[in-house]
Amino acid sequence: MIATLSARLQGYVAAAGVVLGIIISAFLYGRSDGRQDAEAEQQKANARARTQSKEVENEVNGLDDRAVERRLDDWMRDGKR
Repeated sequence: MIATLSARLQGYVAAAGVVLGIIISAFLYGRSDGRQDAEAEQQKANARARTQSKEVENEVNGLDDRAVERRLDDWMRDGKR
């Protein structure tokens, strides 16, 4: 009787171990997948920022000195408001 109960209990423990292993594997896979998605989104944002920066740089390079100075006056905090 005790041997049968012990064998049955070992079967349940083994099944619980398999289920726990599957749950942990799924959790770790989800974290890895989420990290990859976040990195891809960050790379897209960085590419957009580089493009926008290049556009602004090209626009400023096309301006004469007076126009650049006028644009900078909008951004300076020297009390000229």
